[in-house]
Amino acid sequence: MIDVLIYVNGMSGYIWLTIVLYSTICAANDGIFGSKYPNEIPEYDLLHAIGVPFSNPKTQYFDEGLDGFPAYGLKPGSDIKSPYRLFMPEKLYSEFSITATVRPANKDGGFLFSVVNPLETVVQLGVQLIPSGPGLTNISLLYTDPNIYALSQTIASFVVPSFAKKWSRFALKVTSDNVTLFLNCHEFDTLVVKRNPLELVFDSASTLYVGQAGPLITGAFHCQLHIEIGG
Repeated sequence: MIDVLIYVNGMSGYIWLTIVLYSTICAANDGIFGSKYPNEIPEYDLLHAIGVPFSNPKTQYFDEGLDGFPAYGLKPGSDIKSPYRLFMPEKLYSEFSITATVRPANKDGGFLFSVVNPLETVVQLGVQLIPSGPGLTNISLLYTDPNIYALSQTIASFVVPSFAKKWSRFALKVTSDNVTLFLNCHEFDTLVVKRNPLELVFDSASTLYVGQAGPLITGAFHCQLHIEIGG
């Protein structure tokens, strides 16, 4: 299971991102936001993808995030990327979940995070917010094996009331045959999906991006962020 906490404040906002990777021994009733096997979860820290001192102090800075938590600030033009293998396992398990706490500054949306293939043309794994008409937002989960598909595959999309400029928490629970969205701790909807393959193996040269999906794929957030990964 992947557990992601993301706080986003739009064009000059902030993200607090935590990804926790669990093995398939975690049962469905362990809960969306935790596991009863904490000792079996190795941890990865995405903060190293930014680096201190900052590579570009004009676009990266420290700030105070939600509830006083420290946050990294990203101004327009920031470029946070790193080889995925430094922070994530070689492959995703067949069942996982992603949770995010988000406050977009506007309705433009963008990628919260992504793992992109070496050619930077396909999002192998990512979560994207997309405007979906007046007062609506689309939460999309991208999941693609670039050896099978030439274009990024959106395996599940949920249209929800817009939460621009206000805090909302959502979770995407992925099982072998469906994806369930939990919105503000309430089950919102479940979609039947077919994934190929069930265990996604990342290319060894893939890139992890935070707040974007690389230079060729549009949809960047400009934000402040705090990031950790456990797995």
